[in-house]
Amino acid sequence: MTDEPFFHRLPVEPDAGLPQGFQCPVGETTYDFALYANFDGGEDDPPETLYDLTVWSRVPQPMDPGLQPLPPGHLVLRVTGPGPDGPRILLLRTLVPEPDLVHEAGPLAVKLVEATVARGNLNGSGHYGSRIVIGVARRWA
Repeated sequence: MTDEPFFHRLPVEPDAGLPQGFQCPVGETTYDFALYANFDGGEDDPPETLYDLTVWSRVPQPMDPGLQPLPPGHLVLRVTGPGPDGPRILLLRTLVPEPDLVHEAGPLAVKLVEATVARGNLNGSGHYGSRIVIGVARRWA
């Protein structure tokens, strides 16, 4: 028997572009999810340019040859759920691309599985090859 939760895929629509928001039921409760990308540079890249946010490239730096720079951007997820006095934010966090990292969002667990974002899907929609997979699970019944 395992204590690891079973993750369901969130209904992220990569072709709809970022930012985007959607509702998703998890168990008996419906939660609001908002997802956006924070990027540095790339404004002149063609729309089909893909940025893999789950791979950290190793580029030697003049001052510190062991330093690993951040990817060109990252995803930020906000999860809102019901509270005693109305909706409350359960999670507002940069999703870190580590396979075993699980973010706690109140009664939910959230895990980034894949994040490849096309330049054309940053503040725009279309089929450019973006792939975003985020899992969600109940932490307790």
